[in-house]
Amino acid sequence: MMGLMLPQQTYAQKKVMSQKEIRKIDKKKRKQARLKASLKSRVYYANLLKKHYFVFQADQLYGPGGRSFPVSPTINFLAVVKNKVILQFGFDGVMGWNGVGGLTAEGFLKNYKFYPGKTVKKALMISSNISPRGGGSTPYLTMTVNNDGYAYLDIIMGRRGKITMSGQIVAPSQSSVFKGQTLY
Repeated sequence: MMGLMLPQQTYAQKKVMSQKEIRKIDKKKRKQARLKASLKSRVYYANLLKKHYFVFQADQLYGPGGRSFPVSPTINFLAVVKNKVILQFGFDGVMGWNGVGGLTAEGFLKNYKFYPGKTVKKALMISSNISPRGGGSTPYLTMTVNNDGYAYLDIIMGRRGKITMSGQIVAPSQSSVFKGQTLY
């Protein structure tokens, strides 16, 4: 007996995804892309900090009680190249000792330490003493840097108090700062 052999055809049903499922997948892809970009950015800023090669351009100054004041990043900065440092404060529209309404100091870093953070979500951090060129008191600085390069800088001036600023770090070749006259 010969049987008829008919091909068995199965039709795979194509599952149509709902809008909710599509949004969920898209959200997951965007999150992965943000994480990848954040990690790439973190590596870039960590290298700048490790190599002692960066400029912190401040856009906010924090006063007593936590009040913030906008400042110009072109004249408020901390520049670090190897072990040399330039720290400048200035205020638009004010004439100061340095020609830009504030103070410009140069010196050298001492006891520079880089802390990479225990996890990717933890901020990068540096700390150092500044030995001013020409002598004087040695301020202590700490800076925490987020993965996007936004940073918070604390400068502790001994008994004179603390100055806190926030802004962006960049490579010196990408900075747009104007250095005023150094006093010594």
